[in-house]
Amino acid sequence: MGRMLCVLMLLPAMVWAQDPEVPLFNPDFDGDGCYGISDLTAVLCMFGECGLMDGDASPQFQPYIVGDSCYSAFDLVLFLSLFGTCDGPELIWSCGDVLAHDGYGYNTVEIAGQCWFSENLRSAHYTDGTPIETVTDAAAWSGLSSGATVIFGEGTGGCAELSPLDACDETVSLEAFGRLYNGYAVSDGRGLCPVGWHVPSDEDWTVLEDVLDEMGYGGQEGVALKTTSGWYNSGNGQDIVGFSGVPGGYRFRNNGVFLDAGASAYMWSSSPSGGELWFRYLNNGDLDMTRSDSDLRSGFSVRCILD
Repeated sequence: MGRMLCVLMLLPAMVWAQDPEVPLFNPDFDGDGCYGISDLTAVLCMFGECGLMDGDASPQFQPYIVGDSCYSAFDLVLFLSLFGTCDGPELIWSCGDVLAHDGYGYNTVEIAGQCWFSENLRSAHYTDGTPIETVTDAAAWSGLSSGATVIFGEGTGGCAELSPLDACDETVSLEAFGRLYNGYAVSDGRGLCPVGWHVPSDEDWTVLEDVLDEMGYGGQEGVALKTTSGWYNSGNGQDIVGFSGVPGGYRFRNNGVFLDAGASAYMWSSSPSGGELWFRYLNNGDLDMTRSDSDLRSGFSVRCILD
């Protein structure tokens, strides 16, 4: 028993020296800089559960001491060592740190004052925790008028890809490309991104394009944004700013077929264009990034940007 207590007493010091690649421990649910009753209530509600509870949480709320996204006695012991204080390890999240959301840690990058996810969203829940409907049937997808998500290659319907990966295997494509979302999910008032973040507006994308133009990449945004590997037929980019644009393909609105993984990236904006939404498009054969609009039944990737 004494040995166990010793281990528990040493645990906070061990955790504070954690690997810098692990998301920073921050159980400050209400974001007030102190560890009080509201924070304790939040973490106790999570005990024994996996998946970050982010409804009404501070954007920096990260209650796990390791990146397993499961809340255990190890996490609780460290929190209790902080309870009632406004002191602790360096807990302030900053852009460039990993951000935990819905059981996954997202890489982030600052680009000229904007903070972006440097990978595609993969959450199966709206911001408030409500599940997004997963629609795998091709015919059902094309007939939707409400929010839905799917993984490239998942379910029924054709699948055509040009990726060096087996992108029609949904396990592979989820890891490489995240999820696809239709425009109804993007437009849903419950939101897709973590609290304090949003799906980029058309203006947010334009700001990014302007920054790249100032850096000398006007008309070559694709060169600056695409990853250095994974694109079909020598279509790789240079990933100049750390955006890490991947060729996740899309799901066609008319018949639910999966197309173009390895060759293209379609990324939603939240801004309407008539009855459609604006999006941005990268292609393996193009140097630039294209702005266009699409029917809300289309299945595209989503990036998140800090408010």
